[in-house]
Amino acid sequence: MRRLVWVSFDTVGRDCLLAAAAAGAEIVGIVTLPGPVRPELSGMCAFDEVAARLGAPLLETADVNDAATVEAVGALGPDLIFVVGWSQLVREPFIATAARGVYGMHPTLLPRHRGRAPIPWAIILGLATTGVTLFQITDPTADSGPVVGQVELALAADETATTLFERVNEAHVELVRRFVPLLLDGTAPHTPQDARRASAWPKRAPADGIVDWTTRAPYLDAWVRAQTRPYPGAFTWLGEERVVIWRGRPLGAGGDEPVGTVVAGHDEGVVVRCGEGSLLVEEIEVGGRVLDGAAVGERLPVGAVLG
Repeated sequence: MRRLVWVSFDTVGRDCLLAAAAAGAEIVGIVTLPGPVRPELSGMCAFDEVAARLGAPLLETADVNDAATVEAVGALGPDLIFVVGWSQLVREPFIATAARGVYGMHPTLLPRHRGRAPIPWAIILGLATTGVTLFQITDPTADSGPVVGQVELALAADETATTLFERVNEAHVELVRRFVPLLLDGTAPHTPQDARRASAWPKRAPADGIVDWTTRAPYLDAWVRAQTRPYPGAFTWLGEERVVIWRGRPLGAGGDEPVGTVVAGHDEGVVVRCGEGSLLVEEIEVGGRVLDGAAVGERLPVGAVLG
């Protein structure tokens, strides 16, 4: 049995950790962020209960490359380390603590689409397929090491961040179940990435979710779907009030009203004029209150201008 140390702070990493233990790995340590759980970190969860269940020591750190953390991980004598659901790149001293390698997972089909915010970007850019890649981390360069395995996922025309997040999570677990036994016995494939075919996506911040009503309705539809739960959401302004749009869909009808104008009420929300066409806004959040259907029209009356 190979000794594994697991590094994660989110629910995807926790699910993968349990799958690795079920696949026969000996979990000798879990590295996670200090509590309490922070809502601004998508998917963050506690690992205390899992650590107790697996009988593994829990190491809390805000910096996995900190000398004290590296020393503590090295003292556990790991054969393999998995970094799944962690926002920092690991550097050489940390990588050297694993006798048989450090492994990570990225929710795209590497070498395409390295980098940040892969689920929102996949929807915003209209990808037909994406996936998840299990790869070896050999240096501090993001998402560049040899590929161990991949799962390909087709995106539905109405895919949302919520649905894709769930399917990506399932694909992570599938890869762990399939390849951890091979990594444990030393028979897993390691295929170098072709750097000539690599591309990268930039980081996104919550402020990047602002809606530009001058764009076409189908693009705004994707914009909303890409940033809905578990992410902070696409948003606009009604005067001084921030309005998060959790759900909507495009309508073909346009008009001569200024973009961002609420042009009609609807049983399922309100119709807002876009640069081309209109967006039916079906669910919003204002001042901490979530409203959907006809209640949206009560908060966003016909004639109101968003933006």
